[in-house]
Amino acid sequence: MMESQPQAWVRIAALQLDLQMDQVMPNLHLIRSTVEREVGTAPLDVVVLPEIFSGRHKTTDGSDERRFLCTLARSCDVHVIGGSCQIAEADGRRFNRCFVVHRSGEEVGHYDKRALFSTEAEGRECGQGPGVFDLDGVRVGVLICADIWHPELAREVHDRIDLLAVPASTSVPTEKYQEYARTIWHALALTRAMENGVAVVVADWPEARQDSQRVADGMRSQRTHYTSGATTIVDPSHRPDISRIQRLLAKGKPGVLRGDIDLTAIAKYREYRRSVGLLPG
Repeated sequence: MMESQPQAWVRIAALQLDLQMDQVMPNLHLIRSTVEREVGTAPLDVVVLPEIFSGRHKTTDGSDERRFLCTLARSCDVHVIGGSCQIAEADGRRFNRCFVVHRSGEEVGHYDKRALFSTEAEGRECGQGPGVFDLDGVRVGVLICADIWHPELAREVHDRIDLLAVPASTSVPTEKYQEYARTIWHALALTRAMENGVAVVVADWPEARQDSQRVADGMRSQRTHYTSGATTIVDPSHRPDISRIQRLLAKGKPGVLRGDIDLTAIAKYREYRRSVGLLPG
């Protein structure tokens, strides 16, 4: 797709819905109905879904998720940052992959997660490069979950993007870590936005217990973990008003977080950072 002329504003929604592991069709139905309701309420340009948005823990070729994302984008007339899904290539390599879809329903490209977390490292491959996409003049970078803990991954694309989308599933082992994880993630998003002069949008699973089935060596077992609800939209151009810089969903509850980003103001903030020596020229 050819690069478009810059757009002045971008209207964003980050989804933090009541998703469940291994409940693919209910999850997809919930996402579809939520996006339809949101665009019916007020127009949107970009929707960001969470990591493993379908809840499918099993690795597949991703065809079901890709069709869903393309249909969602086309029918709702909105660009979709497609969270991520577990993908198996024809050669056997497996990736945690985010598909980016234009509002026309055309797949623009994909990004593969580079910082594999915990059991992801068992048999999955790291992505080999950054993900930068042009969506009708909105320059969007994509990182997936644990990628945001590596500041160099955001810094390498700071001068090529206006918006950094971060699909996430902030997993912790017990309930007592949920608020801790959410607080840390909000701080990470704020830091990446301020230090790089870009808006940052995190779409996460809500604060909840998650149970999934796993088959290994022919044996089925249940895995339990907890997600934290760290969805946030950070717009550094609103400095010094911290209440406008960072928007949150209360206490990690399910919901939709919306925000309008002034890309001209973001560019001016980036120029300020350069002028005082806090951002490379």
